[in-house]
Amino acid sequence: MKHLNRVDGDTDRRGFLKVGAATAVLAGTSGAALAQSVPTLEILVANALVSGPLKGILEEEAKCKINDAPFQSSTDVVARLVAPGGTGRYNMMMSHSIFSRGPVLGPSAGQEKCTALDLSKIPNFKHLANTFKDDILSRDGKVFGIPVMWGYDTVVYNRDVVPENDPYTQSWGAIFEDKYAGRIGWFDTAHQMIMAAGLYLGNKQPEQMSTAELNEVGKFLIAKKKNVRTLWTSFAQGANLLASGEIVVTFGAIPVRYGLQQKGMPIRSAWCKEGVLSFVQPAYIPKDSKNQDTAHALINAMLGKAYASRLSAVSGYLSASTLGAQDLSAADRQAWGYGILDGSTKHYPLRMPPNLQQWIEVWARVKSA
Repeated sequence: MKHLNRVDGDTDRRGFLKVGAATAVLAGTSGAALAQSVPTLEILVANALVSGPLKGILEEEAKCKINDAPFQSSTDVVARLVAPGGTGRYNMMMSHSIFSRGPVLGPSAGQEKCTALDLSKIPNFKHLANTFKDDILSRDGKVFGIPVMWGYDTVVYNRDVVPENDPYTQSWGAIFEDKYAGRIGWFDTAHQMIMAAGLYLGNKQPEQMSTAELNEVGKFLIAKKKNVRTLWTSFAQGANLLASGEIVVTFGAIPVRYGLQQKGMPIRSAWCKEGVLSFVQPAYIPKDSKNQDTAHALINAMLGKAYASRLSAVSGYLSASTLGAQDLSAADRQAWGYGILDGSTKHYPLRMPPNLQQWIEVWARVKSA
């Protein structure tokens, strides 16, 4: 340990204390001023999007501090937006576009729940991939939400048991047909499971299926249910079933696959020939929130190269910015799923059926059969 040299006893000790006190005051004042100069943004997004180094990148580029509230689901996000006081609670929110458009835009012009974005404050908007232009939340030439993140649902499998090049593996048939009977997992959700089955059965626009077509899909699922080991209800449960070997193939979301891969497990995504189910999450700014300029800067940073290029490696999700895959090798682009952007990987957007209640009723029949 180093010691201060004593000079002139008490006189210098008093002088040192005065200097120390003054320095402490200046440091405290400077720290307080710095804290006051950096706004805090309260955001509600999938927490993986601001995990690890991603949060630091965003805070540095947007010049803010980020508090991310616990994320439950996209439907929970929009429910919070439209609840009393919901347009002022968070500075920025994100949710699946199929759930966001109606609540964000409201029934007509002037009834939007969110701010019309100033695109001059989001210069990285120019890097938005053309694939997602239809997912921009807009009205009358004004933009209210910009796609930032996207992903896909597909067949997820254990490659030690399920061969990658088997035709069944690269098809939704892997979770329906007899080959892996007794070792198949289904996700307990009407929307995605019926969409996947509809695509597998050759429906070009499964969300537009008639009642008769929907009932045929229901009959198919009931007939194939004998092959299913179990239905799972949470990503953690699905991951545990794969990790334990109880199932070897399942309907799979990105968190199920990516979490196990991070642990070194031989879990892979299939590129279903019928098309993986893709989804997009736009970012939007509730109309009564504070610090809207900083929220614009945050959205801009999320579309920028530093964030976009790290997003997949940190979270498993993909960037809606073309900068996200710019420096990746062709093999890495394919592995992450960026082939959807250039058409080399077939996908079908996860759309909301107008008769969703009928879908829920059909799924209830499947479960009870």
